[in-house]
Amino acid sequence: MIARSNKILGYILGLFLATLFPTIISAYVLEGPHIVQLMTEQLGQADSLFISQKVVFYNIQPQPVSLSQNDSRQTGNGAAENPDNHQAVSDETDEAAVQQKTIQLDESLRYVFSEAFRSDIVSDDNQRIFVFRDGQTLTVIDGVISGGGETRFDLYKDLLLYRSREALSERLSSLGVDISVSSLGKLEGLNAFVLGAEYPDESRPQVWIDKVTFHPLRMIIPSGSSAYSTDFLEIRYSEWRKISKIWYPMRTEFIQDGITVRAIEVNDYQINPNFSKDIFDIARLKLEYRQPVKTPTRANETDGLSEVQKTIEEFKKIFE
Repeated sequence: MIARSNKILGYILGLFLATLFPTIISAYVLEGPHIVQLMTEQLGQADSLFISQKVVFYNIQPQPVSLSQNDSRQTGNGAAENPDNHQAVSDETDEAAVQQKTIQLDESLRYVFSEAFRSDIVSDDNQRIFVFRDGQTLTVIDGVISGGGETRFDLYKDLLLYRSREALSERLSSLGVDISVSSLGKLEGLNAFVLGAEYPDESRPQVWIDKVTFHPLRMIIPSGSSAYSTDFLEIRYSEWRKISKIWYPMRTEFIQDGITVRAIEVNDYQINPNFSKDIFDIARLKLEYRQPVKTPTRANETDGLSEVQKTIEEFKKIFE
């Protein structure tokens, strides 16, 4: 009788543990440094990478409705237009407006993993060069060195550039991500490790890593968390593809205060190309390109200098 009771008790206990065990396992959170280690390992190792991509800028400023547009809803004698006709015209106008709000540029990237990064954006009339090496940055717009330096939109490179735990941990710490804090979160049905915050807190700088693939899913830069801006910025990485022995996202989106303001789509790539060291040499580049032109303060200064400065400032707005 006692043996039978023990057997029943053992069965019930075993059933309880079998039910509880998956919950315990799924709730287990790895420590931050371990997550960084696994992420860099899964992304793979290479010497260098060349990326050709398309950058789409979305102008989200609302367009005011003019008085003439409102008046056009009525005929000359004050009678209302056919609603169906107005809807058709409105749809065509809205579609045209959306097309006008999009700017598309070509960009090429050069990675020397864990060491250096360079971006070149070229349009018909303008060019922007951004170089990052050993914590130093240089931005050149139309042949003139910009005093703005690195922007928040340049930070997406960091999760892709550093392929060692030590280097990436140091960089994340400099961006305000506390790698000693980790938790579990969920993004669009995917379980993820949240590095730098306790889920669902999004008030702190943080990085989300897929719990299965250990690919980065998102980087969050909260309002007022850095010297870059006071807007809430989220960077999302998706459509990961294996390039030889490394992984790289084919699409990256920038979401500012809940609105997508920029997107990157990779067109082509080349693994382990040979880059000249000169293209990452910030000291040499500073000698090659002109220093910023100060805006003249005297009325009798030539207009040419102020026009150069004006062109630079207008082009900078696209990247800020």
